[in-house]
Amino acid sequence: MKIEKILIGCFYVFALVLSACESDDDNLPSVEERVANAVDDLRGDLTEPTNGWRLDYQPAPGTGLFYILLDFDDDGQVTIKSDVPDSNGEFFEQTITYRIDNGLALELILETYGVFHYLFEKDQSSFGGEFEFLFENEAGDDLVFRSKSDVGNSTRLVFTPATSDAESLLSRELATNFAEFNTLNSQIFGGDPPVQQLILMDNNVSIFWSIDLEGRVIQFDLAGTGTTIEEVLQNNTVALSHTTGYSFLDEKLILIDPATVTVNGEQFNINELELADFSVDGEAFCDSDPVPTAVYNGSIEGVGSIRLQRSFFDSGGLNFQPMTDVPYSVNVIFVFDAAARSLAEEGSIFLGFPDAVAFVFNFGLVSDTEPANAVGFILEDDQGNRKTYLREFEVLSILGNELEINLLDSFYYSDTPTAAEEEDLEEITNEIFQGGTLHVSDLPADGLDVFRLFNTCNQYEIFLVR
Repeated sequence: MKIEKILIGCFYVFALVLSACESDDDNLPSVEERVANAVDDLRGDLTEPTNGWRLDYQPAPGTGLFYILLDFDDDGQVTIKSDVPDSNGEFFEQTITYRIDNGLALELILETYGVFHYLFEKDQSSFGGEFEFLFENEAGDDLVFRSKSDVGNSTRLVFTPATSDAESLLSRELATNFAEFNTLNSQIFGGDPPVQQLILMDNNVSIFWSIDLEGRVIQFDLAGTGTTIEEVLQNNTVALSHTTGYSFLDEKLILIDPATVTVNGEQFNINELELADFSVDGEAFCDSDPVPTAVYNGSIEGVGSIRLQRSFFDSGGLNFQPMTDVPYSVNVIFVFDAAARSLAEEGSIFLGFPDAVAFVFNFGLVSDTEPANAVGFILEDDQGNRKTYLREFEVLSILGNELEINLLDSFYYSDTPTAAEEEDLEEITNEIFQGGTLHVSDLPADGLDVFRLFNTCNQYEIFLVR
């Protein structure tokens, strides 16, 4: 009887538990309701901060930072403020639509084209930008998202409640002024990033770096004593290899990875540049057609006053030296005008010498026949017969990687040219070397020494192989 009563009691308890479970299941919200609640909760979180959100946005590990503010409302709109000066300031402030979806996770999707879409499209959509974010979690007052579009390591985006002074930290004027450093810049194969010369005025020291204004990355190149290229190269120079992203904040340029530069035993710590006095009255780099360049004055804490100015110095270009045994040369298609068009495909070389196969640059050549310094073309007919047409030049000066030449009215022909060919050679070389000032930089290439010759007077570019 006792066992029977115990079994009956256990059965009764089990029935009560089962009944309670079934009752709880009946009261649970549906999947659709739970998804809707999650979406509402995230929307509530996004719209809660009084001043919106601050995002120090780094699209990929190798880029700098973009300072972005986001203010969401309940009606599916978000106002985005940024320091991206492109498209004439279009992305400084935009109000676009957003939505929250739930797929494998909660997703924040910026629907209308804006600054995030613009950054996503950069470099043929390889820059690492995103406009679809997967919600991960709350971290204190922050909301943490990750990129939906990244392959491999996903960008982590931390939305931090913005302070009341967040908008005043936007450095739109500084970002806009920095775009002026991109004038007179090469374009082919991505172009060389503009070079800046940072002069530590109180210390008579110059630091040269290239600055990627699109990706916000600075690559240090060389430092030395002096304020001019000539002074710096006459003294002991220091090769630099530091690379860092940067951001604009409160009218300052801030290095993500601060640099320490030592010149003549003196150490200079560079964390941030406070920049205040901007002008476009710097060196023009072309006497025949002067175009003034950008200049900033400011200071570095612990270092003193500074001047930041445009430069075309590239230590790699110092390797472009006279060659006595063979000329520099390249396939003729690698001569470009200021609109990035090959002169051999649709320009003057195509019209004057359609059978040209190579561009030649004699620089210190020792030859019994050809001039030591000359430029021109190798022509080849349908039977494979070749001839060389060259025009001599004189070297007026070599200063670092700057080469100034003057074309002469003396020519070399391996075969008798027509009158039209003589005229075309003169006109084409006049066109390419207008002004005569060339700045040389090296172009990394597997197994080859390749140099870019950039004409700062007309923005023509020539690539030469050693």
